[in-house]
Amino acid sequence: MAEGGQSTPQQLPQQQQGAQQTQKVSDVIRSYRPTKVFKPPKPESFVTSIDFDDQGESLVTSGDDDIIQIWDVKSGKQTKSVPSKKYGAHLARFTHHPRQVLHASTKVDDSLRLLDLHSEGYLRYFSGHTDKVTSLALSPGSDSFISCSKDDTVAIWDLSSRHAQGKLKLSTPYLVAFDPSASVIAIASQSTASVLLYDFRNYDKSPFSTFDLAQYEQKYTPESRGRAWTRLEFSNDGKFLLVGTDYHGHFVLDAFEGKLVAFLVGKGGVSGRAAPVSSSGKPLGQGDACFTPEGKFVIGGSGDQHELLIWDLQQTPDADRRLQPMTKLQNRSGTAIVEYNPRFNMIATADKDIYFWLPEDNSKGV
Repeated sequence: MAEGGQSTPQQLPQQQQGAQQTQKVSDVIRSYRPTKVFKPPKPESFVTSIDFDDQGESLVTSGDDDIIQIWDVKSGKQTKSVPSKKYGAHLARFTHHPRQVLHASTKVDDSLRLLDLHSEGYLRYFSGHTDKVTSLALSPGSDSFISCSKDDTVAIWDLSSRHAQGKLKLSTPYLVAFDPSASVIAIASQSTASVLLYDFRNYDKSPFSTFDLAQYEQKYTPESRGRAWTRLEFSNDGKFLLVGTDYHGHFVLDAFEGKLVAFLVGKGGVSGRAAPVSSSGKPLGQGDACFTPEGKFVIGGSGDQHELLIWDLQQTPDADRRLQPMTKLQNRSGTAIVEYNPRFNMIATADKDIYFWLPEDNSKGV
């Protein structure tokens, strides 16, 4: 394993991302290996969020060292480092404009900030929350985005205006996700053990569906009910909804009916990151599990076991709806954050260090 390197990730199949036909995720999923590792400027600092741009060519990270970093995926090199010492930075997200990054503040105030990577200056501030932002979701089809905050509000924004387009007042609405069509938003309310689905065009109306997870929490995560949700994500085919937790495992729900498809087991400890509802003082995070682009697999950290777990949603769970990992990939450090590249066969994971994972055939000579 080396810092830097020149191996190039393979593109995903045409039906997944509009590029030339190459290997499918299912053909290479067992062969991933960490091929590049990047050390933080400060050994004691933690990466708190990672995100790929729409084209899968760049990765943005934020950390508790108050630095936003940009990485070139093909060359495996850092291309920009932008300090945000005054305001801090968390939940750094690329917009649909490849040279713009949106992020939450961790100091001074609770505003969101739109950073122009070319000038390294801020284009716009989005003010309105009165406590820390816990989740950001950008619309797949427009410049709209949604933020959740510990002030118990959900704000709807557009990148062109600093003022919120609307607000919802809910109980602990700490996680939010758009469905692939950009027409539905899901909001996870941890204290009520529920996920609320809204028509995005009519977000000021009552949710059209509510998924009650109380029975599933009682069965699978009784020790951490209402306090350990860390991730909310739709699969790209719109069939599944992932509710990630900090310790016991992850819920995969039918995105239309809310029924449990599987409870993903195999984690051996906590991720070391604070869940949004927590006040533990642990480093921030964004969840340690995600879907692969075609929605057939979930990839996640193993807690303190230094492994990357892969669950195959095409396999049949046991009679208790528990699904074991189909394989475990060895890692040299913990995995507190994980993201799958939307366009290439590549995974990025992070804790203190940032790892780029490629299928084994791609990693030779690195």
